[in-house]
Amino acid sequence: MEADEAYLAEARPEGIYPLAYYPHNIHSLMTSAQMAGDGESAVTAAEKLARVVSQDAGRSIAWVQPILVAPYFAHAQFSEPDQTLALPDPGDELPYVKAMWHYARGVAHAWRGELAAARAEVEAMRRLAQGSDFSGLVENGVPAPDVIGLAQHVVLGRIAQSAGDWTQARAEFEQAVALEDRLAYSEPPYWYYPVRQSLGAVLLAAGKLDEAETVFRQSLLRAANNGWALHGLALTYQRLGKQGAAEAARNQFTRAWLGAAAPDLARL
Repeated sequence: MEADEAYLAEARPEGIYPLAYYPHNIHSLMTSAQMAGDGESAVTAAEKLARVVSQDAGRSIAWVQPILVAPYFAHAQFSEPDQTLALPDPGDELPYVKAMWHYARGVAHAWRGELAAARAEVEAMRRLAQGSDFSGLVENGVPAPDVIGLAQHVVLGRIAQSAGDWTQARAEFEQAVALEDRLAYSEPPYWYYPVRQSLGAVLLAAGKLDEAETVFRQSLLRAANNGWALHGLALTYQRLGKQGAAEAARNQFTRAWLGAAAPDLARL
Protein backbone atom coordinates (compact mmCIF):
# COMPACT_ATOMS: atom_id res chain seq x y z
CA MET A 1 0.00 0.00 0.00
CA GLU A 2 2.84 2.38 0.84
CA ALA A 3 4.51 1.52 -2.48
CA ASP A 4 1.23 2.31 -4.25
CA GLU A 5 0.99 5.69 -2.55
CA ALA A 6 4.55 6.62 -3.52
CA TYR A 7 3.88 5.58 -7.12
CA LEU A 8 0.54 7.39 -7.34
CA ALA A 9 2.05 10.59 -5.91
CA GLU A 10 4.85 10.59 -8.46
CA ALA A 11 3.25 9.21 -11.62
CA ARG A 12 -0.39 10.33 -11.08
CA PRO A 13 -1.84 7.53 -13.26
CA GLU A 14 -5.50 7.32 -14.20
CA GLY A 15 -7.76 4.34 -14.74
CA ILE A 16 -8.03 1.00 -12.99
CA TYR A 17 -4.90 1.22 -10.81
CA PRO A 18 -5.93 4.19 -8.66
CA LEU A 19 -9.62 3.31 -8.93
CA ALA A 20 -9.41 -0.38 -8.02
CA TYR A 21 -5.99 -1.96 -7.54
CA TYR A 22 -4.77 0.53 -4.93
CA PRO A 23 -8.04 0.26 -2.96
CA HIS A 24 -7.78 -3.52 -3.25
CA ASN A 25 -4.44 -3.37 -1.46
CA ILE A 26 -5.87 -1.18 1.31
CA HIS A 27 -8.71 -3.72 1.56
CA SER A 28 -6.17 -6.54 1.91
CA LEU A 29 -4.35 -4.69 4.68
CA MET A 30 -7.65 -4.08 6.45
CA THR A 31 -8.62 -7.75 6.18
CA SER A 32 -5.24 -8.86 7.55
CA ALA A 33 -5.73 -6.58 10.55
CA GLN A 34 -9.24 -7.95 11.08
CA MET A 35 -7.95 -11.53 11.10
CA ALA A 36 -5.35 -10.62 13.72
CA GLY A 37 -7.74 -8.67 15.94
CA ASP A 38 -5.93 -5.39 15.29
CA GLY A 39 -9.00 -3.18 15.46
CA GLU A 40 -7.11 0.11 15.36
CA SER A 41 -5.34 -0.75 12.10
CA ALA A 42 -8.50 -2.25 10.59
CA VAL A 43 -10.61 0.84 11.29
CA THR A 44 -7.83 3.18 10.10
CA ALA A 45 -7.64 1.25 6.82
CA ALA A 46 -11.43 1.25 6.58
CA GLU A 47 -11.53 5.03 6.93
CA LYS A 48 -8.87 5.36 4.23
CA LEU A 49 -10.89 3.06 1.95
CA ALA A 50 -13.95 5.22 2.44
CA ARG A 51 -11.91 8.23 1.28
CA VAL A 52 -10.27 6.70 -1.80
CA VAL A 53 -13.02 4.50 -3.30
CA SER A 54 -15.79 6.26 -5.20
CA GLN A 55 -19.29 5.16 -6.03
CA ASP A 56 -18.46 6.01 -9.65
CA ALA A 57 -15.80 3.29 -9.56
CA GLY A 58 -18.33 0.91 -8.01
CA ARG A 59 -20.75 1.52 -10.85
CA SER A 60 -18.19 0.93 -13.59
CA ILE A 61 -16.14 -1.91 -12.03
CA ALA A 62 -18.25 -4.61 -10.38
CA TRP A 63 -15.55 -5.98 -8.09
CA VAL A 64 -15.04 -2.55 -6.57
CA GLN A 65 -18.37 -2.89 -4.74
CA PRO A 66 -16.97 -5.52 -2.32
CA ILE A 67 -14.26 -2.95 -1.55
CA LEU A 68 -16.89 -0.26 -0.99
CA VAL A 69 -18.69 -2.42 1.59
CA ALA A 70 -15.54 -3.51 3.45
CA PRO A 71 -15.43 -0.48 5.80
CA TYR A 72 -18.86 -1.39 7.14
CA PHE A 73 -17.51 -4.81 8.08
CA ALA A 74 -14.53 -3.34 9.94
CA HIS A 75 -16.76 -0.97 11.90
CA ALA A 76 -19.25 -3.76 12.67
CA GLN A 77 -16.42 -5.87 14.06
CA PHE A 78 -14.42 -3.32 16.06
CA SER A 79 -16.11 0.06 16.45
CA GLU A 80 -18.35 1.10 19.29
CA PRO A 81 -22.03 0.96 18.27
CA ASP A 82 -22.41 4.75 18.38
CA GLN A 83 -19.58 5.16 15.87
CA THR A 84 -21.07 2.55 13.56
CA LEU A 85 -24.53 4.10 13.74
CA ALA A 86 -23.04 7.49 12.85
CA LEU A 87 -21.73 6.24 9.48
CA PRO A 88 -23.48 8.22 6.73
CA ASP A 89 -26.15 6.67 4.54
CA PRO A 90 -24.44 5.73 1.24
CA GLY A 91 -27.60 6.43 -0.77
CA ASP A 92 -29.71 4.14 -2.91
CA GLU A 93 -27.66 4.02 -6.10
CA LEU A 94 -25.77 0.84 -5.17
CA PRO A 95 -28.22 -1.48 -3.35
CA TYR A 96 -25.50 -3.96 -2.34
CA VAL A 97 -23.55 -1.20 -0.60
CA LYS A 98 -26.72 0.09 1.06
CA ALA A 99 -27.56 -3.40 2.31
CA MET A 100 -24.19 -3.75 4.02
CA TRP A 101 -24.65 -0.33 5.66
CA HIS A 102 -27.89 -1.74 7.10
CA TYR A 103 -25.98 -4.85 8.19
CA ALA A 104 -23.45 -2.85 10.22
CA ARG A 105 -26.27 -0.88 11.81
CA GLY A 106 -28.12 -4.08 12.66
CA VAL A 107 -25.08 -5.49 14.47
CA ALA A 108 -24.60 -2.21 16.36
CA HIS A 109 -28.24 -2.12 17.48
CA ALA A 110 -28.09 -5.78 18.57
CA TRP A 111 -25.02 -5.13 20.71
CA ARG A 112 -26.81 -2.19 22.34
CA GLY A 113 -29.78 -4.43 23.09
CA GLU A 114 -32.00 -2.44 20.72
CA LEU A 115 -33.58 -5.53 19.24
CA ALA A 116 -36.52 -3.94 17.44
CA ALA A 117 -34.17 -1.49 15.72
CA ALA A 118 -31.88 -4.37 14.74
CA ARG A 119 -34.82 -6.26 13.24
CA ALA A 120 -35.76 -3.14 11.27
CA GLU A 121 -32.28 -3.20 9.68
CA VAL A 122 -32.78 -6.86 8.75
CA GLU A 123 -36.10 -5.97 7.14
CA ALA A 124 -34.40 -3.18 5.18
CA MET A 125 -31.87 -5.70 3.87
CA ARG A 126 -34.66 -8.08 2.96
CA ARG A 127 -36.47 -5.39 0.96
CA LEU A 128 -33.27 -4.53 -0.91
CA ALA A 129 -32.62 -8.20 -1.66
CA GLN A 130 -36.13 -8.67 -3.02
CA GLY A 131 -36.46 -5.40 -4.90
CA SER A 132 -33.03 -4.90 -6.51
CA ASP A 133 -31.37 -6.19 -9.65
CA PHE A 134 -27.99 -7.70 -8.79
CA SER A 135 -27.50 -9.46 -12.14
CA GLY A 136 -24.62 -7.18 -13.12
CA LEU A 137 -22.73 -8.05 -9.96
CA VAL A 138 -23.52 -11.76 -10.19
CA GLU A 139 -22.43 -11.92 -13.84
CA ASN A 140 -19.10 -10.45 -12.76
CA GLY A 141 -18.62 -12.95 -9.96
CA VAL A 142 -19.86 -10.92 -6.98
CA PRO A 143 -22.43 -13.08 -5.10
CA ALA A 144 -24.38 -10.12 -3.73
CA PRO A 145 -27.69 -11.97 -3.05
CA ASP A 146 -25.96 -14.69 -1.02
CA VAL A 147 -23.92 -12.15 0.96
CA ILE A 148 -27.04 -10.13 1.78
CA GLY A 149 -28.83 -13.31 2.87
CA LEU A 150 -25.85 -14.28 5.01
CA ALA A 151 -25.78 -10.80 6.57
CA GLN A 152 -29.45 -11.08 7.55
CA HIS A 153 -28.84 -14.36 9.36
CA VAL A 154 -25.80 -12.95 11.18
CA VAL A 155 -27.79 -9.98 12.48
CA LEU A 156 -30.64 -12.27 13.52
CA GLY A 157 -28.05 -14.42 15.28
CA ARG A 158 -26.70 -11.36 17.11
CA ILE A 159 -30.25 -10.42 18.11
CA ALA A 160 -30.81 -13.90 19.53
CA GLN A 161 -27.44 -13.77 21.33
CA SER A 162 -28.38 -10.46 22.91
CA ALA A 163 -31.64 -11.99 24.12
CA GLY A 164 -29.89 -15.12 25.44
CA ASP A 165 -31.86 -17.31 23.02
CA TRP A 166 -29.11 -19.82 22.20
CA THR A 167 -31.40 -22.14 20.23
CA GLN A 168 -32.43 -19.38 17.81
CA ALA A 169 -28.89 -17.99 17.65
CA ARG A 170 -27.60 -21.43 16.71
CA ALA A 171 -30.21 -21.81 13.98
CA GLU A 172 -29.37 -18.41 12.47
CA PHE A 173 -25.61 -18.95 12.51
CA GLU A 174 -26.00 -22.43 11.03
CA GLN A 175 -27.91 -20.92 8.11
CA ALA A 176 -25.24 -18.23 7.77
CA VAL A 177 -22.51 -20.90 7.71
CA ALA A 178 -24.35 -22.78 4.96
CA LEU A 179 -24.47 -19.62 2.84
CA GLU A 180 -20.84 -18.76 3.58
CA ASP A 181 -19.76 -22.23 2.46
CA ARG A 182 -21.39 -21.57 -0.92
CA LEU A 183 -19.48 -18.37 -1.63
CA ALA A 184 -16.88 -18.52 -4.37
CA TYR A 185 -13.25 -18.04 -3.41
CA SER A 186 -12.11 -14.45 -3.30
CA GLU A 187 -9.10 -12.71 -1.79
CA PRO A 188 -10.07 -10.97 0.44
CA PRO A 189 -13.18 -13.12 0.93
CA TYR A 190 -16.63 -11.78 0.12
CA TRP A 191 -17.64 -12.32 3.76
CA TYR A 192 -15.20 -10.88 6.23
CA TYR A 193 -14.97 -13.56 8.93
CA PRO A 194 -15.62 -17.31 9.37
CA VAL A 195 -19.14 -17.50 10.80
CA ARG A 196 -18.33 -20.85 12.40
CA GLN A 197 -16.56 -18.89 15.14
CA SER A 198 -19.90 -17.25 16.04
CA LEU A 199 -21.65 -20.61 15.96
CA GLY A 200 -18.95 -22.03 18.23
CA ALA A 201 -19.37 -19.12 20.63
CA VAL A 202 -23.11 -19.74 20.87
CA LEU A 203 -22.60 -23.46 21.49
CA LEU A 204 -20.06 -22.63 24.19
CA ALA A 205 -22.44 -20.16 25.84
CA ALA A 206 -25.18 -22.81 25.72
CA GLY A 207 -22.93 -25.32 27.46
CA LYS A 208 -22.70 -27.64 24.44
CA LEU A 209 -18.96 -28.02 24.88
CA ASP A 210 -18.28 -31.03 22.65
CA GLU A 211 -20.15 -29.44 19.78
CA ALA A 212 -18.38 -26.13 20.36
CA GLU A 213 -14.99 -27.88 20.19
CA THR A 214 -15.94 -29.52 16.89
CA VAL A 215 -17.13 -26.27 15.34
CA PHE A 216 -14.10 -24.23 16.44
CA ARG A 217 -11.80 -26.94 15.05
CA GLN A 218 -13.74 -26.92 11.78
CA SER A 219 -13.36 -23.14 11.63
CA LEU A 220 -9.61 -23.47 12.08
CA LEU A 221 -9.38 -26.07 9.32
CA ARG A 222 -10.91 -23.52 6.95
CA ALA A 223 -9.05 -20.48 8.32
CA ALA A 224 -5.83 -21.58 9.99
CA ASN A 225 -4.40 -19.50 12.85
CA ASN A 226 -7.63 -17.52 13.21
CA GLY A 227 -7.18 -15.85 16.58
CA TRP A 228 -10.91 -15.46 17.15
CA ALA A 229 -11.52 -19.21 16.83
CA LEU A 230 -8.36 -20.08 18.79
CA HIS A 231 -9.63 -17.99 21.69
CA GLY A 232 -12.99 -19.75 21.59
CA LEU A 233 -11.30 -23.14 21.37
CA ALA A 234 -9.06 -22.38 24.35
CA LEU A 235 -12.09 -21.38 26.44
CA THR A 236 -13.87 -24.55 25.37
CA TYR A 237 -10.94 -26.78 26.31
CA GLN A 238 -10.69 -24.97 29.65
CA ARG A 239 -14.33 -25.73 30.44
CA LEU A 240 -13.91 -29.32 29.27
CA GLY A 241 -11.01 -29.72 31.69
CA LYS A 242 -8.52 -30.38 28.88
CA GLN A 243 -5.78 -28.26 30.40
CA GLY A 244 -2.97 -29.25 28.04
CA ALA A 245 -5.09 -28.60 24.95
CA ALA A 246 -6.28 -25.28 26.43
CA GLU A 247 -2.72 -24.14 27.02
CA ALA A 248 -1.69 -25.12 23.48
CA ALA A 249 -4.62 -23.19 22.00
CA ARG A 250 -3.82 -20.15 24.17
CA ASN A 251 -0.21 -20.23 22.97
CA GLN A 252 -1.38 -20.34 19.35
CA PHE A 253 -3.77 -17.49 20.07
CA THR A 254 -0.97 -15.38 21.57
CA ARG A 255 1.15 -15.85 18.44
CA ALA A 256 -1.73 -15.03 16.08
CA TRP A 257 -3.42 -12.14 17.91
CA LEU A 258 -2.39 -8.50 17.58
CA GLY A 259 -5.35 -7.00 19.44
CA ALA A 260 -4.96 -5.09 22.68
CA ALA A 261 -7.10 -7.66 24.52
CA ALA A 262 -8.72 -11.03 23.87
CA PRO A 263 -12.09 -10.75 22.12
CA ASP A 264 -15.35 -10.80 24.01
CA LEU A 265 -17.06 -14.16 23.49
CA ALA A 266 -20.22 -12.33 22.42
CA ARG A 267 -18.29 -10.70 19.54
CA LEU A 268 -16.80 -13.88 18.08
